[in-house]
Amino acid sequence: MGRPVLISAGLLALALAFTAPARADFELVDKKGRRIVLKDNGTWRYVDAADNTASAAEEKKPEVKLDEMLELQITRRVESPGGCSFELSLANKLPFEVRNLVPDFSAYRANGLVHSTQLTSFAWIKPSEVRNKTVQFNGIACWDIARLQVHGADRCEVGDLNKFTEAKGKCLAAIKVLPSDLLTFNK
Repeated sequence: MGRPVLISAGLLALALAFTAPARADFELVDKKGRRIVLKDNGTWRYVDAADNTASAAEEKKPEVKLDEMLELQITRRVESPGGCSFELSLANKLPFEVRNLVPDFSAYRANGLVHSTQLTSFAWIKPSEVRNKTVQFNGIACWDIARLQVHGADRCEVGDLNKFTEAKGKCLAAIKVLPSDLLTFNK
């Protein structure tokens, strides 16, 4: 082959689009100095295998497993005038910030009926930080609440997930609910 040609990514795409099937392979160099071979069949590859691996790592974001990486627990239950409040703690075990997470909390009576549902927002929690919030249920005594359930949480900004993420339940799946000695706490 001849001398390598320095080319930008835009010109690379243009070169790929107009590569005629009858032409031979063509070699060029990108802005980072990597040698690229444009194949006569319309495909391309880096000349060095090490460059292929590095490029794949650059183009593909690291995949982070979200399952059970935000630890949610009840730290306290407080009888308050006109109702019952729960102090909650959310620990961020993810390698990135939780910009916003809005789960629903439903208080269930012993007969299985929902008394009420409340929202709370956990925001701007950096990795390894813990954020505390209080959820208040009015019109019910603490001893009348048999179970607290966390659900929803599709209104979130956690890593690549946000409220526009097509697959629902991804942010909820990121929450690990720790067991409580105070009452049944689940999702």
